Amino acid sequence: MRVLKFMHHPLGYHFAPAQDQIEIDLTYLCNLRCNNCNRSSAQAPESLHLELEQLRQFVVDSIEQGRKWKRIRLLGGEPTLHPQFEEVFGILDPLRSLYPDMKIEVVSNGYGEKVRRKLQALPKNIWVENSSKQGNIQPHFGPFNLAPQDTWWHRWVDYRHGCSIPQECGMGLTPTGYYPCAVAGGIDRVTRQGNGRERLPAKDDNMRDLMNRACRLCGRFRDGYFVPYNLRPPLDEQLTSQSWQKIYLNWSELKNKNLATKE
Repeated sequence: MRVLKFMHHPLGYHFAPAQDQIEIDLTYLCNLRCNNCNRSSAQAPESLHLELEQLRQFVVDSIEQGRKWKRIRLLGGEPTLHPQFEEVFGILDPLRSLYPDMKIEVVSNGYGEKVRRKLQALPKNIWVENSSKQGNIQPHFGPFNLAPQDTWWHRWVDYRHGCSIPQECGMGLTPTGYYPCAVAGGIDRVTRQGNGRERLPAKDDNMRDLMNRACRLCGRFRDGYFVPYNLRPPLDEQLTSQSWQKIYLNWSELKNKNLATKE
């Protein structure tokens, strides 16, 4: 009810990106490719990496804006597969020097010897969230590819409200720019709209225009808030609604066309 269109004017928007947290998708490359991946690393696999220059510019912009980040999370894909993974932490050092309490966290699937070696070699002051996955079926994942816009009961919602992800996890920086959350960046990658902000948004930019584009496709919007694993039905298969079927088909056709052109 809170995100219905007629509720906006009396109550305002429901969610906004946290201004002291950010999730950085280092790469969309993944060695596991799980069903229902909310970065489409399985559904639309691509070796697309964050350029280190983007990360350096993020540090510069953060310092200029006086951003005191409480937490920076490094994700993917599988973040350890970024070809320059070890250099990332040196680039972030100026922020750590300014804000010693800032938490830098690597979110990894922990799958495979190569990934485990890189995690073991991390500096001691880097936190690791290791999900220790053993296969590409993740029953606790949500149905990311069930687009709200494909259901009649979402006709009356205002997608600019977003969901709790930006508020709980912060904005996202991905290879294609800045977004209200990193999931929105993954959506922009496969829809190829190129809507990401090129530079770190100002604190008063909640990127409602990007929420309006991404949230109508994101299955997470259907819940609004995080649903504990024990309260959701296990998901053992890839679920893909009509909009996403078309998106992935178009993405695959364009990829094959580009490959044919190169040959």
